[in-house]
Amino acid sequence: MTDQGLKGFFTPDNVALIGASESSGWTAMLLEGLAASAAPPQVHFVNPRSSTVHGRAAFATVAEIPGVVDLAFVLVGPDRVLGVVRDCLDAGIRDFVVLSSGLGESSAYGTATQELAELCAMHEARLLGPNVSGFVDLARGTALFGLAWPPHLLRGSVGLAMQSGGLATHALSLCAQWGIGVSRLVTTGNEVGITVSDVLDDFADDPDTSVVVLFLESIRDPERFRQAAVRAREAGKAVVALHVGSSELGRTSALAHTGALVGDHATAIAALEGTGVACVKSLEELIAAAGLLARHPEGLPGSRLAVVAASGGACELIADSAQRLGLALPPLPDSVQGYLGTVLPAESTARNPLDVTGFVVKEPELTFQAVAGIAAHAAGDYDALVFQSVLFPAEDAVDDPAVRERFRRLGELVRSTPLPVLLQTAGTFSLSPRVAELVAGNGLFVLPGIAVGMRAIAAAAHSARLRAGARNAETPAAGVLPAGAGDVAAAMRDCGVPTPPARVVATAEEAAAAAAEIGFPVAVKLVSPDVAHKSDVGGVALGLRDAAAVRGAVAGMQAAVRRARPDARIEGYQVVAMRPAGIELLVSVTQDATWGPMLTVGSGGVLTEVLEDVVVRPLSLDPAVISQMLGQLRIARLFPGYRGAPAADLDAAVAAVQAIGRLALRLGPAARAVEVNPLWLRGKQAEALDLLVDWA
Repeated sequence: MTDQGLKGFFTPDNVALIGASESSGWTAMLLEGLAASAAPPQVHFVNPRSSTVHGRAAFATVAEIPGVVDLAFVLVGPDRVLGVVRDCLDAGIRDFVVLSSGLGESSAYGTATQELAELCAMHEARLLGPNVSGFVDLARGTALFGLAWPPHLLRGSVGLAMQSGGLATHALSLCAQWGIGVSRLVTTGNEVGITVSDVLDDFADDPDTSVVVLFLESIRDPERFRQAAVRAREAGKAVVALHVGSSELGRTSALAHTGALVGDHATAIAALEGTGVACVKSLEELIAAAGLLARHPEGLPGSRLAVVAASGGACELIADSAQRLGLALPPLPDSVQGYLGTVLPAESTARNPLDVTGFVVKEPELTFQAVAGIAAHAAGDYDALVFQSVLFPAEDAVDDPAVRERFRRLGELVRSTPLPVLLQTAGTFSLSPRVAELVAGNGLFVLPGIAVGMRAIAAAAHSARLRAGARNAETPAAGVLPAGAGDVAAAMRDCGVPTPPARVVATAEEAAAAAAEIGFPVAVKLVSPDVAHKSDVGGVALGLRDAAAVRGAVAGMQAAVRRARPDARIEGYQVVAMRPAGIELLVSVTQDATWGPMLTVGSGGVLTEVLEDVVVRPLSLDPAVISQMLGQLRIARLFPGYRGAPAADLDAAVAAVQAIGRLALRLGPAARAVEVNPLWLRGKQAEALDLLVDWA
């Protein structure tokens, strides 16, 4: 990318369509998009085989075009792309959109891809593609897009950057159907030049964009992406992403547990969310969340929802969805129940979600009164209010005064209520252009159905949490004094990793003596660089209460390991103090080839792979970030104490995770992964009972 970034790229005054022809569907759709543009550029056709294209004169070469050409839109086959770009560079053109496919690095034209990148770098040229549809810039009125896009698409503040050109048309269609205004859509394709990170960075400075939507297949330059995400966050812009491809390649790690739980896809999601980007799971959720965030760019302040609906079935669907998504529906305070008792019909019960019943047909004011009552008496008890009884008029009823008054009232309600009011329908919909204008004209956005709508609400709340956490969660620098394998114990002490009293010995007699010094009961564990799962080969003995038991355990262990793994090196035996039952966590730091050090916390001990209860983030030593990660675990319900067990000291747990993170940084990239399982918590104590280092 040049020093000027993408300034001026999406607003060319003169464009050459190279390879344009009357038989090309791409050409026809480009012309349709240009015809729908508010401020289209001057267009020149280049086709050496025809003197006219669609009734307009065509040039044989780009060099024949008089005056300055700002951008070349290349539609030729993959075998001709390199030559066309060279000709354009010779003619002084420095901006390109290359629609042509078949130029992937694994294709027959893979070397051409590399040459394109080198040519662009040499000439400080900017190239979007290959394998892209182009872009649609509604904010500035320019469209150079090789596929059909909805002509009644609204202008708004949602910017989209998509690595899939074909899927971009569906994203724009959803925006049009749901009345979501777009500032600009950019497809990036194979990213020989301009990457999705470059587009995100440009959106960070774009005054017409408040929300950025990303469709991601891979991120080629993670550090550049981090920087762009930080700039967008600091500019107050929400970023929401759909990352596809749940690859299993990451599960080949040699680590005992982390590699089985955290694959490439999960690592990418964790890294994205570590920068403040909220990740979703479907295209529909992506677009709906963007529409909601366009109305609430800071996201929702929390997950406590009040719900007003005119259907008991809708209330049940919302309650079920809220439970799955971790959204809370706190009971209505007594003051609200008292107020509602004066306005609701006798068959309605004042609870959350609130069903005002079909009586609303007779008394349309009922839902407005319910919302006003909750806002007046309990605004501080909720983070948002879901108004789930929106119905759209038919096309021929848009001008009905009663209809227009109802939507005016809805707009007034949304603007005047002291907590966010989120309008929602029961099912998905497709707004006609006139209905979309009625909705947008009153400053409204309506969530498309319960299933998608509730996921969008969860994403908006998640976005606010992630951005708040990301401000203090920058990845720490890696250690500059990596230790060797023999220095791990010393590095653990230096980094403050808490451990129970332990000794490493060579013989059964030394083990018995060490156990007497530590104090019974003890555990004895095999020390071998070749065995990850010690218990699988008889390499662990627990609850040993006297010297004879220790001697017998060492002898039995030696024989069992020789039978199970005759090739394994036995470097000794660790004698360690036994601990009573407590909460067991998994804590690991892995070196991801793309994203750098990643921190995983989860349920530990025998529950690790059974529950798959893990949270992954880029490594941070910030206590607030670690505390938030621990709080997201299902096992966190045990922290306050369960059935008489002492409560776990969260500060001690956080300090232990910090120490493990420092250890991973101290060992450096030579340690592909550092895993503690379990990290034992009981009362004020937190200790690493077992540690494994996977050396690269």
